[in-house]
Amino acid sequence: MSTQLVLTIIRHGETNHNVNHILQGQTDTRLNKVGMEQAELVGRRLRKVNFHHIYTSDLSRAKKTAEAIAQYHKDVPLTTDTRLREKDFGRLNNLSIHAALNLIKTEDGSWEDYGESKETFSLRVVSFFQEIISKHLPSTDAIETPKKTTHICVVTHGGVINRFVKEYLIMELGFFVKDYKSIQHKPKNSSITKVILTKMGEGEDEAKEGHEELKIEGDVQLWSDVSHLSKFDKKTRGDTAIDDYVH
Repeated sequence: MSTQLVLTIIRHGETNHNVNHILQGQTDTRLNKVGMEQAELVGRRLRKVNFHHIYTSDLSRAKKTAEAIAQYHKDVPLTTDTRLREKDFGRLNNLSIHAALNLIKTEDGSWEDYGESKETFSLRVVSFFQEIISKHLPSTDAIETPKKTTHICVVTHGGVINRFVKEYLIMELGFFVKDYKSIQHKPKNSSITKVILTKMGEGEDEAKEGHEELKIEGDVQLWSDVSHLSKFDKKTRGDTAIDDYVH
């Protein structure tokens, strides 16, 4: 049984929708040429990490990124899960950010009026991570065993990473952040975010989102690191203001 859980969370590589500032949501877009190279580079960087399991969104852009990582970990299980999909933007999917903003203004609406609700999105994202935390990190009242670290890789989308790490772990649970300045930016394509969880227990009360609350603590040691992509300029690393909407 593990006494420490490390989550290495990867955002998928670049797609043409990223480049053209088009909302993807759950549209099954594919990695472009740069995205495939980014996926290969993040795979190489992580090739010596001793992963115990790799989880990925079933959407192609994430799954192909996960496969580029998994090629260096032949004996590690690779599992797809639809809960790791990006937020569904409904009628805004496949619109440019400018077209989406114009539609919202014309209809006197807001982002919340389209596609998946914030509550539904939050519930499925947090429920996935709570499930793998419960599976890979034992309760603190479990029988004592020698200290051991379990390392899990999760490949997903920008909105999912923001919701779980920034909003849930940091804002709701108060996780320590090694570099607060870094979390002001959105996760970049093929970036690495690393979280260390050191304690877990089941809460007695229901959490606000409707699932069982987990008593966990830990650190966000790395946020959206792209040092392995130094050959690319900022534009091909998804480092634009548009990332507030395009994941």
